[in-house]
Amino acid sequence: MAFGSKKSLIIAVLILAVMLLGLIPACTRSSDPATIENEETGMKFVAHRGYSKRYLGNTEAAFTAAAELGFYGIETDIRKTKDGYFVCNHDATVLYADGTEKTISSTKKSTLLSKPLKNDTNNKEAYLCTFETYLQICKAGNKVAVIEFKDYFDEDDIDLILSIIDTEYDRKKVTFISFYYPPLSLVKKADPTIELQYLSQTENDNVFERCLTDRVNIDVKYTLLTQELVKTFHDAGLKVNVWTVNDGATLEKATLYGADYITTDVYYE
Repeated sequence: MAFGSKKSLIIAVLILAVMLLGLIPACTRSSDPATIENEETGMKFVAHRGYSKRYLGNTEAAFTAAAELGFYGIETDIRKTKDGYFVCNHDATVLYADGTEKTISSTKKSTLLSKPLKNDTNNKEAYLCTFETYLQICKAGNKVAVIEFKDYFDEDDIDLILSIIDTEYDRKKVTFISFYYPPLSLVKKADPTIELQYLSQTENDNVFERCLTDRVNIDVKYTLLTQELVKTFHDAGLKVNVWTVNDGATLEKATLYGADYITTDVYYE
C-alpha cells in the first residue's frame, strides 16, 4: 500500500475552496490551534513539551503553563538516568546555564537536577523535571499525559513506568508515543487498553502496515499528512496525530483532512 501526497497546488485549491464554502470554522483561520473551538471536528490539541513557545520545553514551568490552558494533553520525552530514574528531556544530554553538559544515561538523578538548565526561551531559572512531577502536573490540570519513549526501554522499564503512573496518576489518562516500535509493543502486551501512537517522519513508512495490523494509532510529521493516509487509518478505526503544527495553513490542512490530534508549541492568549 502506498501513501501518496497531494501536489501543493491541489492542496492550496482544496483548502481555499473549503474556506470559501465555510466548511472550516472561521476561528481556525485566525486563531492559534490551542484556543480553537473544535466541537465540530473533535480535533484535540496537545502541548508539545508543555507550553514550549513561552517556557523552556520539558520543564515544570512549561508543563504547569500548559496545564492551565485549554490543551487536551501535555507531551513530554522521557529518558532513564544512571541510577534508574526517569526524567523529562528531549536530547540524550542536558545543557546547563554554566555551559556544562551531562549525559542522562550515565549520570545520577541528583546530579542532573542539581543546577539550572541553559534557557534561551525566556532566560528564567529552570531545572530538569522528573517524570513523577510531570505526571502530578498532568493530574492537577486533568490533562492526558502524552509520553514519548526516547530510548529502547525493555520490559522491566515499561513495568516500572506503568507502576509510577499508577502511583502518580491514572494509566487511563496516558498515551505513549515513540519512533521505536518495540517499546510500544511491550506496552500493548502489558496493557492493551492504553492508547499508543507510532511516531513517523518517513514517507511511505513500512511500519504503518504493522500499525494497521496491531491497531496502533500514528503520529506523523506535518509534511507527511495526506488525506489518503488519514482515510486509511480512519477506515481501520484508528486515529492520526500530526506534529508539530504551529501555523494556520498547516492547521487548516489537518482540519480539512480530518486529523484527530494536533501537537503544537503555540497558544495565543
